[in-house]
Amino acid sequence: MTTPLWTMPATALAAEIAAGRLSAAEAMRAVLDHIAARNDAVNAFATLDPEGAMAAAARSDTRRAGGEAPAGPLDGVPVTVKDLLATAGMETAMGSRAFAGRVPDADAEAVARLRRAGAIVIGKTTTPEFGHKVLTDSPRHGVTRNPWVPDRSPGGSSGGAAAAVATGFGPVAVTTDGAGSGRIPASCCGVVGLKPTHGTIPHETHTDLFGGLTCIGTMARTVADVALVHNLMAGPHPGDPWSLAGKGGVRLPADPLAGLRGLRLRYLARMGNDWLDPEVAAPCSAMLDRLADAGARIGDEAADLDWGLTAGRRLMRAYQAARFGPLLERHGGLLDPGVVAGIREGQALTPAWILAALADRSRLYRDVQGLFAGCDLLVTPVVSTPALPAGQQAEEPLVTGGIARGPLREAWYPYTIPFNLTGNPALSVPVGVAASGLPVGLQLVAPWHGEDRLVTVAAAIEALQPWADRWPPAAFGTEAPAC
Repeated sequence: MTTPLWTMPATALAAEIAAGRLSAAEAMRAVLDHIAARNDAVNAFATLDPEGAMAAAARSDTRRAGGEAPAGPLDGVPVTVKDLLATAGMETAMGSRAFAGRVPDADAEAVARLRRAGAIVIGKTTTPEFGHKVLTDSPRHGVTRNPWVPDRSPGGSSGGAAAAVATGFGPVAVTTDGAGSGRIPASCCGVVGLKPTHGTIPHETHTDLFGGLTCIGTMARTVADVALVHNLMAGPHPGDPWSLAGKGGVRLPADPLAGLRGLRLRYLARMGNDWLDPEVAAPCSAMLDRLADAGARIGDEAADLDWGLTAGRRLMRAYQAARFGPLLERHGGLLDPGVVAGIREGQALTPAWILAALADRSRLYRDVQGLFAGCDLLVTPVVSTPALPAGQQAEEPLVTGGIARGPLREAWYPYTIPFNLTGNPALSVPVGVAASGLPVGLQLVAPWHGEDRLVTVAAAIEALQPWADRWPPAAFGTEAPAC
């Protein structure tokens, strides 16, 4: 089978364009044509700018034809940006009808850094309104679907980003992650998703610079692409105080399997949830066995901790109430009912509850750092069962086999929230496919500024069980195999 251009990772596209074997316009046209043919099946985009993308690709080609040096490592490469992040000249409505037509004058710094490196922003990916839940649908853009099984959700809130990368709508995506919003959809769609150490990538446009839970992250089909884009976005910026002490980029190991030898991994199969789907447990355990065979040391003792789920919920609801509460009077009828309910919940919180949640966050940070005294990385599932039905409601419980397992926060994704509270870097990496045809992801968690360790183990997993050539049915349509 001839390899379509839209299947190429960013590192390969950039190399081909830089060498003159491929024009940026050719690459861009292939991606845009693929989006036009396949996006209806997944609904990954809030906004798409094909004319602007082709014009930017032409400028990239003109620079090279004129003998100019490349703008940077991503010169001519298409990227997408989640609709929560500001993009100059391109609508940033945060999935909301209340912000329809809102076009920023400037990029978020992370986006600006990618543009300076030559990347071309082709569009904004879908998110639930204001990124308020771990499923991706909104009154503005409808339901985004999982490219592997269309009656399933891609997860959220970076669901459009995950669906886009998984389907070949650009090799890399800029995401956000406030409670698992990057790692959960990466797992659900079978791609790599990195939430870096808090502040590593500046988030200077965030309204809560000091106490926020949200990080800007990266999603791609390969570990090399994640590392490249992360490195281009990372680094200090005066607008984000957390970034000023940041370590910066990561290095891909020359031999990732060698990096496993003696590495101590602690597997936490459950983090407060009392049920784990065998369809998730089996591929996670199988990969741990392969890592052990390659030289890693695996421990699986449970950690009897309060993982801070109540504190995380209260801090997120207080933030939503403070930031979006003023919209209720003017735009309440336009907002997702889930957003309204979250704002109301936040408005009902007392100052004492919020301060107690902040104290609990500090306690959890100390507890998690204590876990690293006996290991180099924590390893967990990303979610307790593969992707949920596309019609799942955030306030409905997780139901499997006719059994209600509990609220989603406690039963489906308790694995991700704690590490937004503590600020630790975490990464979702594909480790298999369930019998349903849905991907399964494994979460790796490191001490602060331990992204190198995450990338080393993720690259080792990629070497042991490659996934980048596996494509969901939506990428080719039902008439062709996912090859």
